[in-house]
Amino acid sequence: MIKVNSALQQDKIIELLNNLTEENTHFAYHKKEGISLLFETDADDLEKAAKIAKSAIKSQSWGSVLYFQVVSVSV
Repeated sequence: MIKVNSALQQDKIIELLNNLTEENTHFAYHKKEGISLLFETDADDLEKAAKIAKSAIKSQSWGSVLYFQVVSVSV
C-alpha cells in the first residue's frame, strides 16, 4: 500500500493513479484519512511503486507545482 499526502488536487490524484499502469504496477484507491490518500498496489517492491506514483504526479501540469509526499505503507 502507498500513501499520498496532499491537501490539494486529491480528485485528480485518485483519477491519475487509478488509471495508471506503468511498469506492470497498478494502483487502486482504498480510502482517505485526512489529507492522506491510501492506494492498494500489486507491486512487490513498495518503494518502487511509490517512486512510480510520485513520478506520475510530477509529470502532470498541475503536479509539477503541487506540494505532496508519497510513501510506502506496510499493512
